[in-house]
Amino acid sequence: MSYIIKETTCQQAFAALDDCNSAVIDVRCPEEYALYGPIPGAHLIPWKMIRDDMLVDNAHFGCDLEKVVSYRKDTGYFHLYFICGSGNRSCEAAECALDILRDVRCEVYNVVGGMDEWVCAGLPTTPAALLG
Repeated sequence: MSYIIKETTCQQAFAALDDCNSAVIDVRCPEEYALYGPIPGAHLIPWKMIRDDMLVDNAHFGCDLEKVVSYRKDTGYFHLYFICGSGNRSCEAAECALDILRDVRCEVYNVVGGMDEWVCAGLPTTPAALLG
């Protein structure tokens, strides 16, 4: 089990979408999805939520994260890639994940540059117009 957060590129996270031993965790708040839309195949688990014009913790983050990894616990070692808008909040979420998943065999990655870099690299997103 990894006790450190590794940095990775959006291209490596994109490749992980096709790996059954990996999961990409998109931690942007729902309001941010309107900007670029979600990543097809990623798990949307907001780290923070906007309430009364403030960012507050998502009380369901840990539970939702455990659901994503629960079916992977029997597959052995796996990889979690955390992404947000720019790479800052995803690092915080990845740190929290290390605590939540301390008994799970996994490696935790922060996607450097976040969705800003993802979009610049031309990687796929679901257009916001298709979400409604």
